Amino acid sequence: MEYINLIFFSMIPVIELRGAIPMGLALDLNPLLVYLSCLIGSTIIGIPILLTFRYILNYFKLKGYFKYLIDLFENKLRKRAKQLKSISVIGIILFVGIPLPTTGTWSAAGIASLLEMRLKDVVLGIFFGNALSGCIVFAISYHIF
Repeated sequence: MEYINLIFFSMIPVIELRGAIPMGLALDLNPLLVYLSCLIGSTIIGIPILLTFRYILNYFKLKGYFKYLIDLFENKLRKRAKQLKSISVIGIILFVGIPLPTTGTWSAAGIASLLEMRLKDVVLGIFFGNALSGCIVFAISYHIF
């Protein structure tokens, strides 16, 4: 049951994988299962977030509430779209993989929805980024670094 709780804790925006791993280790749970459950939870939440953000952006574009701001931002992104999309998966991996505040799954999914990236690329980038971030947090929790 504790591992299921860790899956759900790793889905919370502020906590994510970076807070769930130390919590699981503090509860004296199996380190491998802690890592895997937090990795699964933090990766799975990226799919509905990405789809929800896309829906919200499309809704605002169609209804015209923030149409001016969204169009302005999209025009700037479209000018650099080739550069951004060519490094997008690697960028998502690095963005999520470095365990800093506000660089997790939620932020990466929001950025990917603005860039209109493919779902497969986003999920792979988030997965590998979470794997990297989990290793770093795991090492810090065990005072390896």
